[in-house]
Amino acid sequence: MPGSRRAFIVRFSRPVLALAVLHFVFVLPGHPGPVEAQTLLRVPVELPVAVLLVLLWPPRRWSALRVVAVAGLGLLVLLGSADLAMQASLGRPFDTLADWHLAKAGIGLLAGAIGAAGTVALMIAVALAWLAAVALIYWAIGALRPPEALRGRLAVTAAIATGLVAAVHLAGARGPTPAVTTADASRSVAKHLLSVVQGVQDQVRFRAELLDDPVARLPSDRLLGRLRDVDVLLLIVESYGRSTLENPLYASAMRHAMADFDEAARAAGFAARSAWLRSPIQGGQSWLAHATLLSGLRIDRQRRHERLVLSDRQTLIGDFHRSGWRTLAVMPAVERPWPQAAFFGFDRVYAASDLGYAGARFNWVTMPDQYTLSALQRLELGRRDRPAIMATVALVSSHAPWTPIPPVLDWDAIGDGSVFTPHARAGDAPEVVWRDTDRIRAQYFGSIDYVLRVLMAYVAAYGRDDTLFVIVGDHQPVAWVAGGDTASFDVPIHLLSRDPAVLGATADWGWSAGMWPDAAAPVWLMEDFRQRFLAGFSEGPS
Repeated sequence: MPGSRRAFIVRFSRPVLALAVLHFVFVLPGHPGPVEAQTLLRVPVELPVAVLLVLLWPPRRWSALRVVAVAGLGLLVLLGSADLAMQASLGRPFDTLADWHLAKAGIGLLAGAIGAAGTVALMIAVALAWLAAVALIYWAIGALRPPEALRGRLAVTAAIATGLVAAVHLAGARGPTPAVTTADASRSVAKHLLSVVQGVQDQVRFRAELLDDPVARLPSDRLLGRLRDVDVLLLIVESYGRSTLENPLYASAMRHAMADFDEAARAAGFAARSAWLRSPIQGGQSWLAHATLLSGLRIDRQRRHERLVLSDRQTLIGDFHRSGWRTLAVMPAVERPWPQAAFFGFDRVYAASDLGYAGARFNWVTMPDQYTLSALQRLELGRRDRPAIMATVALVSSHAPWTPIPPVLDWDAIGDGSVFTPHARAGDAPEVVWRDTDRIRAQYFGSIDYVLRVLMAYVAAYGRDDTLFVIVGDHQPVAWVAGGDTASFDVPIHLLSRDPAVLGATADWGWSAGMWPDAAAPVWLMEDFRQRFLAGFSEGPS
């Protein structure tokens, strides 16, 4: 009897465990955050359908079905994991067509946060976990295939179960009671298939958007006429989002920092105006926000970016160039060839290797923002007998992993940047900081505070009567740093000038006075900035 009981338990436990494996595959969440037990315990409608298919499939083609089913379910796990990672980092699902290229960038960022060895170990662990999941799926599908003598009777039972689950699911969809079934796996597959179709349709729409550029028809003698002979510095601050000002974790300290900025700006003769832009992205992919800001088109996915840089679309850089400005890109994070720069039409690109930095790296960050601005002053803005300059500057000290954070130094002490080396080797390493969410958030805020204080010092030291500073965030940080899934896509934007006529051109914009944008300040789409900016600062009727 004991042996018979043990054999019965083994025979019974195999299909139960197999059902549990497939159940988990179908209810795998595609979003970060806590998952309630009742969510995981809901019956997936796909489960009885899968069991019925296993039971009905003819023996001669069973091996082929098993391979196809394992491949399909393995892909479902992979896409679910990709959705989970993208929701956690960028606040959106995985784009099946366009997001595969992000793997390389993500690995580089991870290496900067937890080190190369930790990154390799994590990648191996993830790969082994996926292979283990595929092996479990293969075993589970085989365990659900009964002997031929039982297959017919069990198929009838599975058909009845499928009908009952489908009926309960349809009834639950119409009723107020909590759902006891789920079809999330099917919805996920449908969404990914739909995203492929929508991606193709979006490319057709985008071709038309590329051709619609009323600004391009403005004559060059009118274009930007109200800024003639003014240096325009477009300073794009990494991960500087609305949450930095409004999240209770940061708001009080940010009030003090912005009050200090206002005071320093007034002492240097500058007035400020502030509002909000709605970025097309969240959490990362800064180049999409940069392209949106400069092109006047919504660039919210890589396919659009690739199409944009192959077009002859005019950009804000080209607008300044044809109006007589010398146009610069200062990109301290660019360490590889950047062929897309040719599309924007910069007169000169200063990549990391062009800025002369001799200090140590700050993990992912190649050099502190204070050095970047010091190099811009030395290489371009401090020269005599030059044309007016329009410079697009990427400020990256507030990029993850947000450690270490250097102090703000005296400008005369910066030199070739070697003075920063002791600060680059101080403080805890990223793999230490990133063990604690509260510590990560504190470091993030510290990095934003550092960038703003560098900018404050730069405006005071080098701002002139003929300088317009445009300071703007590129996107919100990742949701769990920004303040959860409810974090918006808005970023602050500030204009600073000594010239009342320059700020007077923005009088009808409704922006807030000072460095703190009111909650009720206008929110422009980031893609609208170029046209609104050119309309405000060009001569004649808009």
